[in-house]
Amino acid sequence: ADDLFMSVPFLLRYATLTGDESYCDVAAKQVINFHKYLFDQKNGLAYHCWYDQEKKNGVAHWGRANGWMVWATSEALVHLPTTHSNYETILKIFREQMRGVVKYQNANGMWHQVLDHPESYEETSCTAMFTLALARGILNGWIDKKYEKNALRGWNAVKNKITADGTVSAICQGTGIGDTLDFYFKRKTPLHDPRGLGAVITAGIEVQRFLDQRKN
Repeated sequence: ADDLFMSVPFLLRYATLTGDESYCDVAAKQVINFHKYLFDQKNGLAYHCWYDQEKKNGVAHWGRANGWMVWATSEALVHLPTTHSNYETILKIFREQMRGVVKYQNANGMWHQVLDHPESYEETSCTAMFTLALARGILNGWIDKKYEKNALRGWNAVKNKITADGTVSAICQGTGIGDTLDFYFKRKTPLHDPRGLGAVITAGIEVQRFLDQRKN
């Protein structure tokens, strides 16, 4: 699931740089196929991976993997022309993703390392990614304003993980695919892990943009 973010934002920007809209088509195809293979319709979450030889998903609805997917999908909606043949399909995917993840948000605004396992620890990077996607979705009218409370709770939770000197805590370290839930439960959370810092900064920007629009 992580790989969707490694391709889609680049492809969309390369389409703008070169004027070659075929890169938009590839980006759209990536979003649709990742959703097809990883999204669990039963609980509205994405699995971390798909094993193609065995034709099965992995074991975990890992938080940051879902975060990368919703962020990438929002990038597609920002950069694809609304007239693109797959725009409405991707908008539907984004709405499905948001409906799924909000169900697993804690009352304090955080999401868990493994989203549907509240015994796993609360994790900052996925919380930031969901928050930025929610704020971006509301700002652009992709999702209902009823999600405002989820976005604001998410940002308040992220802020509580930032110390006065800017250090961010509770970010899961780099994580490959694990074969057991225990693998995910025991991942370490080093201070200021770079895998979540961009998400925290972007969440702050998107929430501020949403708040500025709400004032006007």
